[in-house]
Amino acid sequence: MKNFSIKYTYIFSFFLLTGLTGCDDMLDVDLPVNELSSENVYVSDPTAEAAVNGIYQSMVASVYYDNLHRILGQTADELIPRTGIANVYSSNEIPDIDGSIGTMWTELYKTIYNANNVIEGVTKSTTLNPVKSKQWIAEAKFLRAYSHFYLTNLWGNVPLILTTNIDVTALAPQSSQEAVYTQILLDLTDASKDLPTNYSNYNDGERIRATKWAAEALLARVNLYLRRWSAAEIHASAVINETGTYKIITGLTDSNNPFIADNDEAILQIPYYNVNYTYEGTAVFGTGGTYLLRKGNALFEAGDDRKTKWTIDIRDRVTNAFIGIAPRKYKANFGQSINERSTVLRLAELYLIRAEARVKLNNITGAQQDIDVIRNRALLGNTTLTDSNQLLELIAMERERELFAENGHRWLDLKRSGNIDQILGSVSDKIWKSTDSLYPIPETAIRSNPSLIPNPGY
Repeated sequence: MKNFSIKYTYIFSFFLLTGLTGCDDMLDVDLPVNELSSENVYVSDPTAEAAVNGIYQSMVASVYYDNLHRILGQTADELIPRTGIANVYSSNEIPDIDGSIGTMWTELYKTIYNANNVIEGVTKSTTLNPVKSKQWIAEAKFLRAYSHFYLTNLWGNVPLILTTNIDVTALAPQSSQEAVYTQILLDLTDASKDLPTNYSNYNDGERIRATKWAAEALLARVNLYLRRWSAAEIHASAVINETGTYKIITGLTDSNNPFIADNDEAILQIPYYNVNYTYEGTAVFGTGGTYLLRKGNALFEAGDDRKTKWTIDIRDRVTNAFIGIAPRKYKANFGQSINERSTVLRLAELYLIRAEARVKLNNITGAQQDIDVIRNRALLGNTTLTDSNQLLELIAMERERELFAENGHRWLDLKRSGNIDQILGSVSDKIWKSTDSLYPIPETAIRSNPSLIPNPGY
């Protein structure tokens, strides 16, 4: 992987620092006298480019490569601790003082702050390349939309932050989910118009910055969540039809899978700098099986290659008795040469989005074809189902099998389906209340901003 130039490291540090100070007005940091100002950053193309890279750099953080997988998987019916001992996430008893929940909130808003900084700085500048400026603003809008998407899906009504002005953000009230989604759609639509259509003008063509197709992929997901079936199908098809860039990987191996750097299925990945392993492969889903799949082998049909290639059997260290199966999509441990990246968006999700939208639009044949793309990759046969309700159940199951332990998909699917109370209320070791579908707004955020109102149940 090509590393960013060392000369940009200082600029990255500036944006990470300003992001932190913008998100938490209680943090008081004295900047060095020689610190770059925002005005200086947006004078030249190289420093502005580095500022955009700095938004992505800020995403090399626990919310993106750890918490979205691990915490959301446990609050759903997906992951359980290997020890079998329930915790606040697997039992859905999260307190508002929980540190990991607070970190998720802070890091998502830090990304938004850094994106706003780029949007404002590039917009105000009169010396930057106008073509590149459009692209940089589009990238920032995409990343702002991505962060707002998770914020409103995890916490419901949240502050909609579109400025770096601390006088505005410090006491920003919560906006409705409708308002947040309206802005997300606006940002993604704007981004899709001005983002590049390929990766050639990024670092050696690496898939680590947003293209038009990343915006289209997220537009497909957002429209699916909003039950706008025609729009979801259109945006998913826009990505699927880019066959010169994106293809479903077949013949899964350790070196040929959707989590390898720059693979044909990857739409957007987060790089790890100066290393060739992933945090997912070393800590979150290592060979020791810190977290098990709650449904175990029962999740998969007989012969499903995803069970073979993407899970690992876990046995008692003393008795060697079988305990369960653990996610093992990411293989790269410390010191290994497998070149992986945290995968934010990949093509398989688009087939599943389009399949669901097509069922809702009564295009049964088209939905079957999309489902079969995913099933055939897993070495499973074509579906013979034609009933709409049965197909929707199969799609939900294929989403669970294909996207397990990735970016909180199962948790968000349960919430948008309307079945979350029924499904999680029947899990014996959960202390489930309907208000648990939203996470608690962190106590530190409420203390910092008295305009925030705690979510019901907390």
